[in-house]
Amino acid sequence: MDSHGAHHLEDCHLCPHHCGQVRATAQGVCRVGRQSYIASEMLHMGEESPLRPAHAIFFSGCTATCTFCTAAKFAFRPTYGVAVTSSQLATRICHRQNEGARSICFIGGDPAPHIPFILETLSVLGEDRHVPVVLNSNFYLTHAALDLLDGHIDIYLPDLKFGPAVNGRDCGDTLGGMPSYWETVTDCMEHVYAQGQRVIARHLLMPGHMECCTRPVLNWLAQHPGIEVSLLTQYLAPAHVRGPLAATLTDHEVHQALLLAQQLKLRLVV
Repeated sequence: MDSHGAHHLEDCHLCPHHCGQVRATAQGVCRVGRQSYIASEMLHMGEESPLRPAHAIFFSGCTATCTFCTAAKFAFRPTYGVAVTSSQLATRICHRQNEGARSICFIGGDPAPHIPFILETLSVLGEDRHVPVVLNSNFYLTHAALDLLDGHIDIYLPDLKFGPAVNGRDCGDTLGGMPSYWETVTDCMEHVYAQGQRVIARHLLMPGHMECCTRPVLNWLAQHPGIEVSLLTQYLAPAHVRGPLAATLTDHEVHQALLLAQQLKLRLVV
């Protein structure tokens, strides 16, 4: 039985792009091939308080193509960094636990294309794992991916960045390169939420996106009171960005979002 989902390395259906057999030639949307590359790994103090210090493992490659990505040097370069074996990564995880890591955070780019490698690593790690495993993802996933992850992930950290398509405006598609973004990501969040998993939803505040993204996102989260919420206020536009997203997030926009979160009685974490 292919418990690690290795068949997706040849015929990939881990995300809704469904690149299939193109995956094996590294020509899919994420352009991740059979080999996983790690851009960096570290003890990271920038994660949410329940996770830090986190052993942050940043994979190269991403299923999204966000126009304002600040991690483009490895998110859009899937062979950036170093190729390691599952045994080598398991050894590093043990080392970071000994240094005080309180969580193992698989991040990106996005970790979705690397799910088979992640599961293989956790299998090698076995009983040497002493802290929670966290999947920090854009959550543009399929149920096939969620089924593989079931029983292996302790905390899901989805990034619910964009709102639903309204009046012809679809930020998830036009800005993130993810068609049917809202339906897909909220469905995946509903799936793990219904299983009783711990979910900490991240939402990045973006200039000019209060009404199209932040308000509907926070309203949806309020309908799922078991989900903890992390509002990210550190938006910084890369130099190449033009238009509204080239602006700086204002104090007023941050205040608006925090006030709405308080009014909705969201379970905020920092």
